[in-house]
Amino acid sequence: GRLQAVVPVTVKALQMDVRLGSASVGAHVRDAACYVCWAFARAYAPAVMAPYVPVMAPGLLTLALLDREVNCRRAACAAFQENVGRQGSFPHGIELVTKVDYFSVGSR
Repeated sequence: GRLQAVVPVTVKALQMDVRLGSASVGAHVRDAACYVCWAFARAYAPAVMAPYVPVMAPGLLTLALLDREVNCRRAACAAFQENVGRQGSFPHGIELVTKVDYFSVGSR
């Protein structure tokens, strides 16, 4: 289906960051990509999403831990947590969710 085309674009969008002079744009794109990953967890069965977990999980975790924008870190956390709960195949999912949660990534 279309997941084969959409997931790689979504994972790439998780890394979107373009320098424009002294500013950087891409936070809205990264935030939207997190929402798409969250929606994947709710819309597709674990068997359908299993091939995409190895590329989605690291992208979401990296964003949750390292993004400079708090709203992006929180969105990535929410998407990661939703996927852990619904998909069940995210590597070390429960362990990571207990350490990297919405509140812990809210401060920098």
